[in-house]
Order: sequence, then C-alpha cells, then structure tokens
Amino acid sequence: MTISQEIGVVRSLLASASVARDFAQLRDFETGTHLERMAHYCRLIAKGVAPQFSLSDEFVEHVFLFAPLHDIGKIGIPDSILLKPGRLDAAEREVMKTHVNKGVAILERIIGQFALEELADSIVMRNIVAGHHERLDGSGYPAGLRAEEIPIEVRIVAVADVLDALTSLRPYKQPWSVAQALTELERLVSEGSLDPDCVAVVRSQSDQVEAIRHRFAET
Repeated sequence: MTISQEIGVVRSLLASASVARDFAQLRDFETGTHLERMAHYCRLIAKGVAPQFSLSDEFVEHVFLFAPLHDIGKIGIPDSILLKPGRLDAAEREVMKTHVNKGVAILERIIGQFALEELADSIVMRNIVAGHHERLDGSGYPAGLRAEEIPIEVRIVAVADVLDALTSLRPYKQPWSVAQALTELERLVSEGSLDPDCVAVVRSQSDQVEAIRHRFAET
C-alpha cells in the first residue's frame, strides 16, 4: 500500500469511527459527557505511560479517538436492561455482557466494508471494544485474558472506564471523589485486576483528572 493509499484508508477509518461514536450517543445509555471524559482520561493515561510502553503520539491520539467506542455494542441491548434504574440481577448481567461481542460484530462490519483488516489503527479500535472488560488476573470477560495477553490500549481504557464509573452519579450511588476513586483503583491493582502503571498516572495526574471531570460534568 502506498503512503497516499494508507492516508485515504486511515481517513475512511476515522470517518467510520466518528459515525459509530454518534450512534453511541443516540441512546440514553451513555451521555456525550461520559464519552468525552472517557476519551480525555484515556489520553491522559496514555501520555503518562507512553515512555514505558514506547507509545507514539499517533497511538495516543488513536486511543483518544477510539476509547468512546468501547460500549458501542450496548446499542444491541434491550432497553429494559440497558436503562434499568438500579442494579442488574444475575440474568440481566449476563445479557449485558453480550454487548462486548455485539460491539465487535459492529466494528468488524465497518472494518470489512473498508478492507481495513490489516491496518494497525483498526486493530487498536477492535482491541478496545473487545477487551475493555478484561482484567489482568483473568477475572474479566469475554475471553478471560490475563496479564500480557491484554494490550496496553485495553488496559488504559479499563482504568479510565472504572474511574469514570466511580466518579459519576448512578441511580444506585452518589459520585465518588477522585481521592475515593483512587483508593478503589489502587485496591483493584493490589488484587491484580487493573494495570498499576495506568493507575499510577491517575494518581500523579489527579489534578488533571479533576479538571477533566469538571470540564465535562453532567448538566
């Protein structure tokens, strides 16, 4: 593939990602501010771990762009579960878990339409959607990946997702402070489920986390 062809392919991929992000905001399950916070938390964390993992500026920006797609598969979850104003029961949680594979299927259709299967950027996008509920200790889903089996972009999004869930208002909980959320993130690190380097960035950049939280607060 020539450079000009690759540029064209990347532009097509970015346009498709933008459309998918718009779809993710059409239903009430994720507000636009949640997706903005997720994207900015991911960029902050990715920049922080870039030296350790030799991440390029381009890679960091692709994580920023693709992070809001992580839950795109929730488009296929019934409203009775997706919009339930309270905690899900065991059967409902199992249905909710299917959003990961539904999301991968959506992305694979987009990727296939543009013949982007081998493009590194599309692999990052797919990894984020497929793996954001995986955990380093193997306790995640759907594949039960462990440790180095989980790509760095997935570890970044996992930490950002938990961070935003903890610090956001839910029907069954009040928002936690950033300090409270950090305590919980570090507990999850000690249990072996979240990446310690990613959580360390949240700790060292907690003032920036707070700024992002307030900049994209729910209205």
